Amino acid sequence: MSPSFGVANAYGSLRRVLMHRPGVELDVVTHDTATEFNFDRPVDRAKFMSDYDAMLERFHSHGVDVVLLGDVLADDDDALRYIARRPNMTYTRDLAAVFSKGAVLMGPWLKGRQGDEEMMARAFKRLGIPVLGAIEPPGYLEGGGVTMIGDDTIVASLCDRATAEGLRTLRELVFATGVPYFLEVPLPHGHIHIDGIFMIVDEKVCLVHEPPLEIFPCRLYERGTPGVRHVPLLEYLDARGISRIPITYEERLGGHLNIVVTERSRRAVGFDSAHRVSEELTRRGWQLDMFPCEELFIGNGGAHCMTCPLLVD
Repeated sequence: MSPSFGVANAYGSLRRVLMHRPGVELDVVTHDTATEFNFDRPVDRAKFMSDYDAMLERFHSHGVDVVLLGDVLADDDDALRYIARRPNMTYTRDLAAVFSKGAVLMGPWLKGRQGDEEMMARAFKRLGIPVLGAIEPPGYLEGGGVTMIGDDTIVASLCDRATAEGLRTLRELVFATGVPYFLEVPLPHGHIHIDGIFMIVDEKVCLVHEPPLEIFPCRLYERGTPGVRHVPLLEYLDARGISRIPITYEERLGGHLNIVVTERSRRAVGFDSAHRVSEELTRRGWQLDMFPCEELFIGNGGAHCMTCPLLVD
């Protein structure tokens, strides 16, 4: 029987993903509430959903099995009532991270997101995905702050939406599953997630906005070994032979590295504004299929933020 879940790395072929197609909950974002939900302004719901549906079409065309949260919880009236008031449910990556042995529920920082992870827990139960644990106060951590380098190292950023307690909880949970290394990456003030400046796209290739990663040393933990090693992230990437595609400040602000790999070393999905990133990937034999993002990016997230990978090989 083919597995229904399991994410061993950040760059393999995406077989199955959990997403949430938004609806009336977008109307909860008003001029008075936009900050609570991290939107730049209220959105035009029809245009936002048009952008979202274009993104969905790209995933479908790449053969990805897209599991929609609303379908999984279709007969859970309490969940549907809740979701109809929660415009950030569409950012499923921030709410959970799936690894090889199961899922970890994240602990969102914003009040406009706190509790949303419970809907993911209900979905995982129905999908047969075990929950390994949860990040709970005083621990905070969101999935955009979590990634992997290779298949042996979990990475988490100590950023504006994470606390040391949250990172420690995740470290303990993944070490319990046998993961050998955990890399803690401190980010300077103003950075909410590591996926805003660093994205692994292949075994030996990453997109990276380098300046914020040159400030603080990282803490590298090894399972079963006391103490910690300190290493600059860029030196760590070089030591592992990972080449870097530099991202400019303007490209970072535009979400140009917010892409999702759908086929290992070949295809990905991202914003239609990310022209140079597309050119860089094309030179390496890739195809970046792009979708319109003008209204969708008002919510300050893209394809990476809106996908919770369930199965990657």
